[in-house]
Amino acid sequence: MILAGIDAGGTSTKCLLLAEDGTQLSRTETGPANYQVVGLAAALREVKKAVELARKKAGGRVIDLLGIGMAGAGSVQDIDKIKGRLFSMKLARECYLTNDGEIAVTGAHAGKPGIVAIAGTGSIVYGLTDDFSAIRAGGWGPLLGDEGSGFWIGMQALKAIIKSQENRSNRTALLEKVIDALEITELRGLVDFIYQEKLPRQEVAALAPLVIEEMEQGDPVAREIITGGMNELASTVKVIAEKIHGVKTAVAATGGIFASKTVFDLFSTILKRDYQLEVKKPIFNPLYGAVLYGAKKSGYKEFSRLFTL
Repeated sequence: MILAGIDAGGTSTKCLLLAEDGTQLSRTETGPANYQVVGLAAALREVKKAVELARKKAGGRVIDLLGIGMAGAGSVQDIDKIKGRLFSMKLARECYLTNDGEIAVTGAHAGKPGIVAIAGTGSIVYGLTDDFSAIRAGGWGPLLGDEGSGFWIGMQALKAIIKSQENRSNRTALLEKVIDALEITELRGLVDFIYQEKLPRQEVAALAPLVIEEMEQGDPVAREIITGGMNELASTVKVIAEKIHGVKTAVAATGGIFASKTVFDLFSTILKRDYQLEVKKPIFNPLYGAVLYGAKKSGYKEFSRLFTL
């Protein structure tokens, strides 16, 4: 029995192949597969490429169960639209598709009820109920939401340095850091960067580590940006918590933004102080969550022991 999982995200597409005893057979990574951003055809190409590479590295083994979490597949209509094309590719004997949030919360709590707050390029909060139904809040994309995400933090930084340059707000060290990072000679170059590049999500999100670094160096503007994002994300968690177990619900925080201990601790402090919610690191990452999702959907109970701590 060969089990596999795919985490098809906005930054990359990861594929993991496991043997029945949990031994890792292969792991691969290809390009972004958020179909709302790159389009369905491009997303499916990355998924197929990741699977084919993983199978090749594992000696051409046939995949029995495949769980896939795809970024951008946020509605039933999205899932239905993708399923037909995806399943016709015959990547595995059995294939189960959901969004990237459900595999994240499944992995974060090893298949048990709980909440996951995801802050990477975008942001979203997912909850898994006692009957294993997934509920969500946030995740409205770069123009409508994604508070606390890398893109949101990056955009707030751009707005802050413009105001700072025009003496409409406090001075910030972010000004020089951002200009250097974007390799522009003057601040007006931001106009071309944002509008001619049609909202460059990855490049803007890549500014978030600079903001976090400046916050850690004591820059008040950077701290205000990060704190604002974590407050917004925490309030989104509260909405999901009230629908599941109220204040007793376990919360896991994951995504590139939470790779910073400073941000993780700040988020934990806000949730504990304002909503009496405890934050922890995920038990498993979304890629393992995808494997577990496929196994659970297929009814393959024997595999679940690998996710029991």
